[in-house]
Amino acid sequence: MIAFLLFLLFLAPTVQYRVELGIFSFAIMEPTILLVSSALFIYLLQKKRLIMPKNLLLLLLAIMVCWAFMVRPWAHNWQNGLSDVRDWVIPFVSFAILFSSVRSGWRRWIGLLLAIAIGNGFVGIYQHFADTFRPFITPLAAYKTGFSLSPESWSLVTASYAVGFFSHPNGFAMYLLFSLLCAIAWPVKGHHRISKRLLKTVSVLTLFVVLFWTYAKASLLVMVPCLIGFLIVRLVKNWEQFLLLFGGTLIVWGAVAWFAFHWLPPAYLNTLWWRFQLWRTVLETIADHPVILLIGNGMEEFGARSIYPQPHNLYLYLLLAYGLPGLGIILTIFSYLWKCGHSAFQYRLFHREPLLAALWMGLISFFIVGLVESNLMGIEARMIFLIYWACFLGLWREVAGESKWRIAADAQRAIARPVHIRTLP
Repeated sequence: MIAFLLFLLFLAPTVQYRVELGIFSFAIMEPTILLVSSALFIYLLQKKRLIMPKNLLLLLLAIMVCWAFMVRPWAHNWQNGLSDVRDWVIPFVSFAILFSSVRSGWRRWIGLLLAIAIGNGFVGIYQHFADTFRPFITPLAAYKTGFSLSPESWSLVTASYAVGFFSHPNGFAMYLLFSLLCAIAWPVKGHHRISKRLLKTVSVLTLFVVLFWTYAKASLLVMVPCLIGFLIVRLVKNWEQFLLLFGGTLIVWGAVAWFAFHWLPPAYLNTLWWRFQLWRTVLETIADHPVILLIGNGMEEFGARSIYPQPHNLYLYLLLAYGLPGLGIILTIFSYLWKCGHSAFQYRLFHREPLLAALWMGLISFFIVGLVESNLMGIEARMIFLIYWACFLGLWREVAGESKWRIAADAQRAIARPVHIRTLP
């Protein structure tokens, strides 16, 4: 029962189809998530296994939902404002039920999540080779450029891209990056190690190849320092070493990217300059309407003067939609994630459980990609983000509990160990 419900919960946000009913529309995942969450809540309530733990993320998300409810209905387009509130409420409720009800077995559920991602990967492989079957793609993402240049115009040509059942390949790439890190970290233990190692290799290669075929340049660029960061997390012994090495990795990778911009053909940089124009428009919009900094609701003003309806930057999007308070909440969530990493090093949790390190680095990558993508727009993106948060916190709780049990067991064995005293002759 639980396995089936969690399968539906993990699958629903990867099928990004919207039902349009005049001025009202909803994502197909919304009724699915609500039904699954309700069934999960009732089932676990009957089993008396529903426990609401104290957690800072739950509090921060509750504050975000309340703030969205306070400001978004007063947007110029109040229908979009109310829809945005709904896009926060449903993922928050689902996350709260998932995190509070599932108390153990998180490695198994992360494996289920990974299996769904691999299934999406096979769909992406077919899409790349057949150049068809993209049922839920948005019109703005219908023409995705790859890395090939047209010899006539020296511009990037469109590519046969992978998108799964997502509405945009960039969102699909972010989902695959999370999954790739988990697949790399997946342990190979017990019997049949050869077959398990082969399965892991196929899974990693599938996710990597499909991620490349999304042609999502931001996720592909961020993938390299995140993979290196995962290795650093596993190899170093303290937080200071991690900060030094990972910070150095980001600086070196940024320098490499900067120098690459000078010899790459200009066509490769068109989307970057296009984003700079969007960010400049955000600043101009806020300068003309400074009240946006207090209450947000600036997406309509931005869209009226911009070449694209969203700024392709998570932090500027939050500033436009929710003002400084909304941006502050998300930055506080990031600082909480950073603090979790510090605590994990103190208790050596990342060394005991590679999956925990992969999930942490995947969440870090989300905030890095957010520098050039508005990756918290839409209910599906928020749901996927919170599902990975639930997996991270749930596995954290499980690994920490196992560690405490081992410490207690070791102490008990030390106390119970007989002491042999040799008497002097």
